Amino acid sequence: MNVLVTGATGFVGSAIAKRLLEEGDGVHVLVRDASNAEPLAALGARVFVGSVGDPNEIADAARDCKLVVHAAAVASHRAAPNELLWTNVAGTENVINAARHVGVARVVHLSCADVTLSGEDRHGWNEDRVPNTLLDEHARTKRLAEDLALSASGLEVCALRPPMIWGAGDTKSLPAFCAEGLADGGIALYGDGRNVLASVHLDNLVDAVVAALAGGDVAGRAYYVTDSEFLDAGEVYAMLSKACALPPPRTSNVPMAMTVALAWARERIRGEGPWRTDIARRASASQFDVSRAARDLGWKARVSVEDGMKSLTAWVTTSGGPSAVAALRRRRAEPQK
Repeated sequence: MNVLVTGATGFVGSAIAKRLLEEGDGVHVLVRDASNAEPLAALGARVFVGSVGDPNEIADAARDCKLVVHAAAVASHRAAPNELLWTNVAGTENVINAARHVGVARVVHLSCADVTLSGEDRHGWNEDRVPNTLLDEHARTKRLAEDLALSASGLEVCALRPPMIWGAGDTKSLPAFCAEGLADGGIALYGDGRNVLASVHLDNLVDAVVAALAGGDVAGRAYYVTDSEFLDAGEVYAMLSKACALPPPRTSNVPMAMTVALAWARERIRGEGPWRTDIARRASASQFDVSRAARDLGWKARVSVEDGMKSLTAWVTTSGGPSAVAALRRRRAEPQK
């Protein structure tokens, strides 16, 4: 069966496309730059150049596909509000409309746990619990995109809500962690590190996508997918730091109220340093009920945090160590200047 994957040159999208190709599916990928998709083309993917900003380009790529994985999005909470709206919301609407137009049967929409990010603790939250306010424009646009996708008619749409995604091959978040850990003497916890922190290994998330593509009655439903272990922030970042050969995480003596106030001030001027979202993601509790994904999709996390960290250590080592991984962030940023 043919599957279209948007955002197929990203960390998550490329892993999804590779898994589908390994399982024998025909894979179409919609990318902005064909050269970035050469590894996927070499594996047998059909490459279509375009963007989620153009419904006609999406329809061309989706033609002859019965399934779509929509993984294209702006993930940074520091992006301009218009960029977030056009890509996350309008882009999702374009994908849904194009998929419906060419007769796609099902769309799996990659949402994120930030659709409930308000700064409050989220202990045992299921997919039906929604806070009254959200912390930033990224969370709001991802929530709007999810609502739009799940309310679509004429085709089946479900949404997956991963929290912090991690694993070998990450050239976005891991370089940022490595850069911070090396420059500041450790990754900041913004608290005592005892808050439970949800995460999902890349392979566990890809498993959930594959299960959602093949699942039964999933239309109109959202699903949290997380690693099986309940670890606190101190444990997660200590393991991540060790895997990346970084100094241990560091705590701060600055009161949390002052830390948040300074972050808010930085947001106002779009300055460097942590924003409120950075602090909330690390310092507030996040632990989600994944029973709906287990029930509807037959999914469970198969990669343990320990095993995932072993593969991460191997990748960082073969990549040249934490300094080399941190440098990936700068090299990836250069073409955008």
